[in-house]
Amino acid sequence: MFAFLLCFAAWSAIALGMDRHHEDALGHEGTAQRLTRLRQIGWLLLLLSLWLAVAYPVGGVSAALSLTAWMVALSVAAVAVTATITWQPQHIPKMAAAALLACLLVRAID
Repeated sequence: MFAFLLCFAAWSAIALGMDRHHEDALGHEGTAQRLTRLRQIGWLLLLLSLWLAVAYPVGGVSAALSLTAWMVALSVAAVAVTATITWQPQHIPKMAAAALLACLLVRAID
């Protein structure tokens, strides 16, 4: 679940690093420096999530299986970002709160 949240944050930063999505989501144009910084942060978060998934596999599974799970989280997070940031930016705070609550509930159940 942590990999999904990191991937979601990374894809969000990458999407907000694009002129069109930045203006749609935040209502104003971003400076070139800000857009570049958002894209850099996004890529660093993707690398961090990959490293965490392979270096610290959950449940004692192999690194290969952990990498496969990371790829699924990466794909699902990309779809989730597309559905929230690029289609309905006004719902981002509600969706983020719901995702956080869901993660906390899943974590509490485990």
